[in-house]
Amino acid sequence: MLGAIVADQYIGRYWTIIVFSFVYLAGWILLTTTSTDATPVSTAFPSYIVSLVVLGLGTGGIKGIVSPLCADQYKHDRDYVKELPTGEKVLVDYTLSIQRLYNWFYFAINIGSVVGGAACPFLQLYFGYWAAFLLPTCFFVVSIIAFLAGSPFYVKPKATGSIIVVAWKVFSFAWKQSRAHGNEKARKKCRDFMDFAKRDTEIGEPVIPWTAEQEAVASAWTDVFVDELKQAVMACRIFVPLSIYWLCYNQLNNNLVSQAAQLNRPEGLPNNVLVIFDPIALCIFIPIVDLFVYPTLRKFKINFFPQQRITAGFFIGSMSMVYAAVLQHFIYQDAAWAETGVASISVWIQIPAYVLLAFSEIFASITSIEYAYTHAPKSMKSLVSACSLFPNCVAALLGMALAPVSADPKMVWTYSGVAIAAFVFGTIYYIMFRHYDVIDEENRLKLLQKQGDDIHIETSVVVNEKM
Repeated sequence: MLGAIVADQYIGRYWTIIVFSFVYLAGWILLTTTSTDATPVSTAFPSYIVSLVVLGLGTGGIKGIVSPLCADQYKHDRDYVKELPTGEKVLVDYTLSIQRLYNWFYFAINIGSVVGGAACPFLQLYFGYWAAFLLPTCFFVVSIIAFLAGSPFYVKPKATGSIIVVAWKVFSFAWKQSRAHGNEKARKKCRDFMDFAKRDTEIGEPVIPWTAEQEAVASAWTDVFVDELKQAVMACRIFVPLSIYWLCYNQLNNNLVSQAAQLNRPEGLPNNVLVIFDPIALCIFIPIVDLFVYPTLRKFKINFFPQQRITAGFFIGSMSMVYAAVLQHFIYQDAAWAETGVASISVWIQIPAYVLLAFSEIFASITSIEYAYTHAPKSMKSLVSACSLFPNCVAALLGMALAPVSADPKMVWTYSGVAIAAFVFGTIYYIMFRHYDVIDEENRLKLLQKQGDDIHIETSVVVNEKM
C-alpha cells in the first residue's frame, strides 16, 4: 500500500519501482551476507529478522505497481477501430487486450519462478543458504540494470496528487446527498449511492438541487471520475472473499511441501522442489489458454466473463485440495508411513495437485489483478492494484490460525476443510458478484455509444509506425 500511495500521489510508478527496488536489494544483500557459516548465531538471527523486514518493505513497495506499469505500456485506454490491410475495419477490445497483457505478464514472472524453484533448493542442500540467497540477489541486480536500460522506451504516468482526499469527499458528499430530505424516491431507485455525487445522476427520479456551497465542493471532481470511482469500489469488493482462494493456494508453500516429505522421493531430491510444477504448469498452460481456449470460446459466442473466471478459479482450487486430501488419506493407510514416516507412494503422484492450483491461478489470480487495473481510475491504478494483493495477507493470517491443526494425523481434515471453504466461498462469490459482469458489459456498450462518431480509427500503417 505504501508504494502504491507514493506512486499515485508523489513520484509516479516508474520512480517508485526504482526507489523500492534498491530497498529490496538491500534486504537481499543483508540476508545473503549474514547466512554464511562464519556468521555467529548472535548476529545471524537479528540480521535475519531485519532482512525480512527490509525485504517486506521492498517487495511491498513494488509488487502492487509493477503490473500496472506494464499495462500502462498499452497505448490505448478504450476500444478503438483498426483498419486491416484488406480495408476491413475491426473493433479492438480494450478489455481483451489488457487480459492478454496480464496473461503474458504472469507467464513471464513464472519463468523466474521455474528457474528459482529449480535451482535454490539444490543450492541450499549442497552449498548452504548463502548460495540459495545469492542466486536471487544476483538476478535482482541484473533485473534492476535491465529495467533502467529500458527507461527511454517506457510510458511513465505521472503522479496525480492527493486523489484519496478527493475520493473521500465524493463518498462523503454522495452519502449526505442520498440521505437528504427530498431524495427518498431517488435513493430507493438508485443502484449506487455515489450517483448522488454526479451532476447527471441518471437515477430516473428527480433529486433536490445542489446549493452554491455544494456546487463549490463538487467542483473538485467530474461525473466521469465518480463513475471510475464506482468501478474501483466494485473491484475492491471482490477482493474480500478472495482471501479464501488464497488460503487454498497457500497450501502450495507449506502443507503440500510437508506432504511431499512423507512421500517416496528419489535420493537427493529435496521435498520443497516439487512446488516448481506449479510455475511449470503455468508456463505451459497460459499460452494454451490465451491463444486457443479463450479465442475458441469467443468464436462460439461464449463470453467467459471475469466473475465467471474467478469463480472457476475457486472451484479448481477446491479440486486441488480434494486431491491432496485423498492422497493424504492413502499416505496414512500406507504401512511404510506407519513405520518410517515416509510412505511407499511415489512423490510424483502429487503433481496433479500443483497443476490444478496452476489452472486456478490462471482464472482467479490473473483475472483479479487484471480486473483491479481495468476498473481503477487512472489516478488510483497503483492503489487499487495494491489492494488486489490484500487477500494474500489475510490468507497468510488465516494460515497461521490453522497451524495448530495442520499436523498429523489431522491433515486429511485440514485439506478437506480448505476444499470445502473454497467451494462454498466460490459459490457465494458468484451469487454476490455475477451481476458485475452485466454492469461491466452495460458500461462498455454505454462508452461505445458515447464515443459514437468520435471513436478512434487507426490504420494498420500507423500501428506499424508506432510499434
